[in-house]
Amino acid sequence: MGSMLTILMKQKESPHDLDNPVKKAYGAPTPTEIYQDFQNRFGIEISEVYGSTELGTVAANAAATFRKGACGKIVPIYECDIQDDNGYSCPTGVSGEIVVRPKIPGIMFNEYYKNPEATVKSWQNLWFHTGDTGKVDEDGYLYFVDRKKDVIRRRGENISSYEVERVINDHSRVYESAVIGAPSELSEEEVFAIVVLKTGENLGYEELLDFCQRRMAHFAVPRFIRFVSELPRTPSQRVEKYKLRKEGVTEDTWDRELVGYKVRR
Repeated sequence: MGSMLTILMKQKESPHDLDNPVKKAYGAPTPTEIYQDFQNRFGIEISEVYGSTELGTVAANAAATFRKGACGKIVPIYECDIQDDNGYSCPTGVSGEIVVRPKIPGIMFNEYYKNPEATVKSWQNLWFHTGDTGKVDEDGYLYFVDRKKDVIRRRGENISSYEVERVINDHSRVYESAVIGAPSELSEEEVFAIVVLKTGENLGYEELLDFCQRRMAHFAVPRFIRFVSELPRTPSQRVEKYKLRKEGVTEDTWDRELVGYKVRR
């Protein structure tokens, strides 16, 4: 669900909002600030879960033990661990890759069709590697952080593009955004935000960064911003970030370092 709910909440309210056939929705954790308002406005019960096509549901945020922002607790049929790049378990609260394995046979996929290389790559040290980053709290709740390939590495810091997008999307004049890493002259990456504004709205670059500074760590504030009319999407409406990475920093991209904008620490 994620950003899709934010987009729906930004539509003009209508007396027909409650008149829809959807009664329950499952998906990634909803931004906590709109969770209850969305349910009240559209009459849809939200169930926050973590899973994939290969695995089905791995964690579920059950009503009786609900915790905002979490995907829930691991379901009994799976084991789950958070591991670093060397395959070691991460301490509680520290982000790493979500790895999973079944406790009983036949509950997850067997292989990627006609792609044995991908199948072998996904299984390492008896764990299925999801390609997602997450963390687990002291009570065993799983939190999704980002797709591993979408985590931005900037000057020694790991930055969740998902979290930066959530902040930007919360601006009243922003319709949606996609955040990627752009190559840096100092090695690693810089944070690059591609932003779609609501129809008829205007927003200054520095005004958007002022908004971001009040809501995120200084190292996560975007260096580059580009305003576009729409984001490239797959038929299933997933943002095609690989296309944005391929385009890179274009001539119409604004660079805060070039204009001397200072980020407060």
